[in-house]
Amino acid sequence: MKSSMKSSAILGSIGLLFVLAIGHAQAQSLQAAVCDPQGEGEGAQWLAPCERAASQGNGHAALMVGALYWNGDGVAKDHAAAARWFEMADLAGESRAAKMLGDEAFGRLVKARKPEDTDRAVLDVAIGWYEKALEVEPVPEAKAEAQQSLAMLSSFKQKLSAR
Repeated sequence: MKSSMKSSAILGSIGLLFVLAIGHAQAQSLQAAVCDPQGEGEGAQWLAPCERAASQGNGHAALMVGALYWNGDGVAKDHAAAARWFEMADLAGESRAAKMLGDEAFGRLVKARKPEDTDRAVLDVAIGWYEKALEVEPVPEAKAEAQQSLAMLSSFKQKLSAR
């Protein structure tokens, strides 16, 4: 009798763990589906559900909201807002956010009229994000772009330091 109760308790615990694991996987899958714009021009319809999912810690959703603002898809183009969402995505563990943050900082650098007008703090930020992207970026093409941008910015930083 004791042995039967013990095995029932063990099987019950295993069953509960199984249900919890499946429920977590399904919840993650649902969260991704809640924020998965498929085509250009769909941003307005996806913005609210993506923002809700992002505010609940979904890194993919935060990345998508950032992309909507970056591209101006259904919202006014706003790179500063995009960067805030990319940072949220990075904090939530979304590995693709680092390159996007590097690109955003790189974009701010390009606005300098002359090399000596370059904001060196922003240069360091861009370099830092690209270095992180090389470590965590899962998409080979994006990783290659990060490598190119990092090489270009590192060379530029050396030239600025030599002046």
